[in-house]
Amino acid sequence: MPLPVVKSRLSASVEGFALIDVLVGMALIGVITSLMMVFLGQARTMVRIEKATEFQMEVDAASRFLETAISHAEPLPLSKSSPDQVLYLNGDAARIEFNAVQAIGFKSSALREIAVSLGGSALAIVQKTRRGSAAGASTQSEPVRLLGGVSAIRFEYLDGSAASSWLPNWNTPRRLPAAVRFTVSVMRDGAAYSARGFARLDLANTRQLLRTNETQRP
Repeated sequence: MPLPVVKSRLSASVEGFALIDVLVGMALIGVITSLMMVFLGQARTMVRIEKATEFQMEVDAASRFLETAISHAEPLPLSKSSPDQVLYLNGDAARIEFNAVQAIGFKSSALREIAVSLGGSALAIVQKTRRGSAAGASTQSEPVRLLGGVSAIRFEYLDGSAASSWLPNWNTPRRLPAAVRFTVSVMRDGAAYSARGFARLDLANTRQLLRTNETQRP
């Protein structure tokens, strides 16, 4: 009679071992799933950080380009100037126009009349090819998109007089502002990015003053 008892114990031992295997397997699957969820969450965070960094670098690059372009402004009449209103730079909070020498090749450059403004959600730049320094002697090119997703831009102009102050617009005849500062705001994928720029123009004013003094000498 002891033989059936031995069989029953062996059967119970085999069934118990199989149940433990299942439990261990389920526990391992749970641990692996948890680790995968943590890994995927970290990967998504890294992708968001990488995109945010790329977007900010793009905004900063556009800001540096504007700084360089504006700082090269020349005291020359714009095409919209008239004999009674000779403008070297014309701008308001959302738009700026000026003349500057721009590189057009590896070792060549040319005078361009540049207009930067916000059109829709893009910051665009238009260059006019100047044919001489006379007002109206220019040919306009197609707008070039400088930066997309722009929600706002704000230009301000520093009056270089004794009582210097930042102005919301500039249309002073035969003068460039001492400096131009601006702020670019961009919305991308629900996140906000911004960049500030500052361009000095007082050296251009100094060159113009020297030229004027030379022409006025007897």
